[in-house]
This record gives sequence, structure tokens and C-alpha cells, in this order.
Amino acid sequence: MKRIRWPALLLLLVAWALRTATLTLQSMWIDEVMALYFTRGTFAETLHTIVRPEHNGPLYYLLLFWWRHLVGDSDFAVRYLSVLFSVLTIPLLYQLARRLLTERTAVLALWLAAFSPFTLWFAQEAKMYALHMWAATASTLALLEAFRKGRWWRWATYALLLSSTLYSHFFGGFLALAQVAMSGILGWKQWRRWLAYSLTMSLLALAHTPLLRFAWNVVRYYQPQDIWRYFVPLKDIARDLLGQYFYRLSYLEVNPWLLSLPAVFLIWGILALIRLRRRDAWILPVQALLPVLVFYPISFRAPVYSAKYLSAIAPAVLILAAWGIERMARLWRPLGIGLAVLGLLMVNGLVRDLTDPAVQRGDWRFIARYVETHEGPNDIVVISAFYCDHAFRRYYHGHSAIFPFEANPYEPEFIYQGLPEQYDRMWLILHHDQAMAPGNRLIEAADAMFPRITEQYPNAGQITMIAYQLRPTVPALPEGARTLQVCFQNGLCLAGYQVDATALPATENLSHPPSNWLHVTLYWQRTDAFDGVRFRPLVRLIDSSFNVWGGNMDRHPDLLDHYPPENWPTDRLVEAHYDLNLNPVTPPGHYRLEVSLAVNGDENQRVPLVDPPPGMPPDRWVFEDIRILP
Repeated sequence: MKRIRWPALLLLLVAWALRTATLTLQSMWIDEVMALYFTRGTFAETLHTIVRPEHNGPLYYLLLFWWRHLVGDSDFAVRYLSVLFSVLTIPLLYQLARRLLTERTAVLALWLAAFSPFTLWFAQEAKMYALHMWAATASTLALLEAFRKGRWWRWATYALLLSSTLYSHFFGGFLALAQVAMSGILGWKQWRRWLAYSLTMSLLALAHTPLLRFAWNVVRYYQPQDIWRYFVPLKDIARDLLGQYFYRLSYLEVNPWLLSLPAVFLIWGILALIRLRRRDAWILPVQALLPVLVFYPISFRAPVYSAKYLSAIAPAVLILAAWGIERMARLWRPLGIGLAVLGLLMVNGLVRDLTDPAVQRGDWRFIARYVETHEGPNDIVVISAFYCDHAFRRYYHGHSAIFPFEANPYEPEFIYQGLPEQYDRMWLILHHDQAMAPGNRLIEAADAMFPRITEQYPNAGQITMIAYQLRPTVPALPEGARTLQVCFQNGLCLAGYQVDATALPATENLSHPPSNWLHVTLYWQRTDAFDGVRFRPLVRLIDSSFNVWGGNMDRHPDLLDHYPPENWPTDRLVEAHYDLNLNPVTPPGHYRLEVSLAVNGDENQRVPLVDPPPGMPPDRWVFEDIRILP
């Protein structure tokens, strides 16, 4: 017995370390930031806010309100509440498996829970799902103990934990219905215990009348508001739950062969209960399956399926899979290799979630820092929706004005037209779901009015950030720009430049993989000798042999389209921005930047320099050393 419990303690420690060591790896996303927003005021204000139905259950917000006052508002501090509940769920899961099945199964279930990408993901999210899994596991364990040993305080504990399950997430009601069926199994031929359970549930029903009324009204009057909600067939729900609980992959992403391994273990675990001849253990398949079967017909009327909403069944699913692994290994020991295979696949999911930005939460921290490091002295940040505004402000410490877009998003021209009178640049930020205004014209209208400066799409476009130039001219070089005195024979001169980095890797995996971008700002001046011939600026990263390893992206309409050189004043500088897209296979080493003017966009015909430097091509100016890092 002691020999087996040491691995359990070790796994519990590993689970805690894994959840805390990577807790702030990702920035908070919209839902987490809104949880902070809902609990920002006084306790009375918070209580008034969170009792509304759309918040899915007020218990987590109540706990978060007091938790923030105790530990502070940093990402680590706020999320650690979920870490605690996730880690506390693991020993409860262990005890439930140990009481119903075997010690070895309990250790295997603990192992699956510790390394499940699903449990890790929600352990590191400031939302109610870790709390919900803890309350669901604790209430089932309390129900088992109450039927086995009785005593009023055990029934009171069960009532408290079931109430916590219901108020941690309203989908906990499906588990409550499943526990009615569990009571029939546990209370078989124990009518006094079953009577005690009936009395407990009657009192709970009276106490939760408002919740029952809310659930009934939701089913009767539900109207879908989110554009991504749709009905999901039962077979797809089953596939999705398996994919999420073991790999955190949706049913649209997961391959059938990936599902076959946990599916076989789960089915084998249920079948193995027949030979166990222990009636109590059948509460596990009831908890794993019945909430799904109850939800499915309801989803015809209210299509709100998400695997996290049914997270109360995850502990039972993991225990049954662990039981199936143990039974198969006892039948034929080499079948135990399936545990190793499943483990490798789950760990691969953990590594993916911790290292691949494409599957991680939208990185508002990156967006805020990018704006901070690239903003000018007189910029405005336009954010598409109020909830995005809260996420951006959490990480932003710059000086630009911030404007949550509150006008008509389908006709934004009226707002945009007034911006050049006050600001030099606009940073437009949109969230990928755009639930507040699907099909909005914020980007299209801005493209038609202003040239783009840059664009960033972190986490496979979960956030879109596009910067626009509202006023293209400046009276003099800004602070930090380097001076140049370079003129081309077409009558244009370069007065200075800025680069956002002089040392960087050639690859980037967050915003626009696999290539990294280098941002270059050039300050042009038109002379009276300008010949009016059309041209395209070419800004290139070159090596010592003039081989090109990166070049500016050709965006249309750009500055020259919106503001042609013949309209440039001769007494002001024109600020032009270029994103250089680097070749991801660029070898580490030292490179330089060059600028040239292609006549009518033809790279084979370039405008010569007025005074080319010795030993250099006569039609390009080489400047600034750039170091490509390994």
C-alpha cells in the first residue's frame, strides 16, 4: 500500500509544479479579463453584476473577488486560484477511484489527470472550470461516503458541495440529475439512506428554486447570440469530449486513430465493471455518460455545446480509462504498453499547448508591448469592442489615446474622417470572434482612407492589429531618427531613418510565422527637381555580396497610392513605413540594409543616386548594420 502511495504523492507534486511553473506563459484572454472586470468594484457591486444568468454561475466570481483582495491582481496571483482547485481535484479523484476500484487504478487515474492537457489548460485560466471539476468530484465522493456511512453531517457536506457544483457552472445541473441515478445504485436495499438523500435533495430544490426557474426559461426562450454556436450531433459530442479530455483537440481537429486508444480503454473499463461485481462502481459510467445524454436533447433547443461546459464528467472519464488500462494489463501484460502510448500522446498535447502560439490564447501582452515600442508621440488606439479594450489596457503602459469603437462598425468612415485632425497614426485592434459586430467594416474603411504602417496577427490571427498613417508629413526628424543626406536623380532625397531592431532572429512563431519582420521608417523629402516619374521604394536586407535575404512587403494601396509624391510639400518630410519580411533560412551573421527606387515598379530599372559612394552600386544606398541571431 505504502509503495503505491509514494508515486501518487510524487505525481501530485509534479502536477502542482507543472501548473505553477508555466502559469504566466500566456497572457490573459478576453474571458479572464472580463472576470476581473466583473469583480472590480465593491462587494455589493460585484454581487449585483454576477447574479445575472449570462455569467454561467456566480460562485467563482465571489471567490475571485475576495481572492484578489488577498493576493493581488498579477496574472500569477489571479490564476493561482484555479491552480489550487485543479491540484485539489487530483487527490479527490484518487480517493474516489481508490474507494470504488483499486489502488493501482487510483494511481493511474491520478497520472492521467496530472498530465491531461485539458486539466492543465483550465488550471491556468482565471475562470470557473477548475472549480467546477473540483466541486463535481468532491460532491460525488461526498455522495458515496454519505450512502456508505450515513450521519447528518455527511449529507450536509454533500448538499454544500452539490450546491457549489451548481453555482460554479449552471451545467452542473446535469451532474445533479446524474447523481439522482447514482443514488438509486448506492441506495439499493438501503431505504433509510435513500430517504435521507431524498430529503436532502428536496431541501436543495427549495433553496435553488431561482436556479431551476432560470434553467427552464433558458430552454424555453433561448435565442442564439454568438455566431459560432450551432447544433452538434451526439457522435461529434462524444468524439469532441474524448479529444478534449485527453489531447485538448476538438472533434474537427482530432484524427480517429488518436481517439481509438482512450475510447478502447474507456469502453473496456465500463465492460470490466460487469466482472467486478461491485454495484457502487457503476456510479462512474453514470457520471461519465448521463450528463451528456441529458444535455443532448436540450441542445436541440439551446445549441450551446462546449466540452468545458461538461467538464464535471472529466474525472469519471479519466478514472474509467485508468480502470480499463489496469484490466487490460491484467488480462495480458503487454497491453499495458497502451498506457505509455497514451501518455506520450497526452504529453505531446501539453508540449503543443505550452510552445505553439497558434493554439494558445490570444496574446494581448504582445499587442500592448508592440504598440508601446512602436507608437509615436501623438497616436490613437482604436479597439473594436469594449471587452477588447479591457484586455488591451491590462498590459498597455504607453501614452497613446485609447478609443473603444462605440459608433456604427458597419459605417466607420464618419469616425475615421475626424482622426487626422488630432492624431498622426491609428492602431486598429480587433478580436477574432467579432461577436459584437460580425462582418464589420473597420478594416475595409480604414484601408480605403489611410495607408498601412504595419500589421500583426498573433496566435494565428486570434487578434488583428493594423496600424495606419493618418498624417504622413512631419516638420523635422523625430527624436531617435538617424540623419541621412542621400538624393536620387529623380529629385527625391532621404533625410533620415529609423529601424525597430538591429539584432533579431530570422524566424518568428507568434505573429506571422515562420518569418520575422524588421520595421524600417524612412523620411523622404521632395525637391523642386522631382521629375514626376512613378516609382516603388525597395528596402532590402543584403549580405556582403548583395544577395537579398529580406524585402519590404508590397501593400496596396500604400503611402504612394494615397499620397503621391507630386503632392508632397518641399518644406516638410514625408514619413514612410516598411515591413521587411525576412527569409526564415537566413544564416546568422551580419547584414546591411539598402534602399533603392524601382522605376514604375520594375526592379531591373532603378533610379541612380546623385552622388553614389565609391565601390557601391550607383542606384542604391546601403546603410545600417543588422545582425541576424541564431
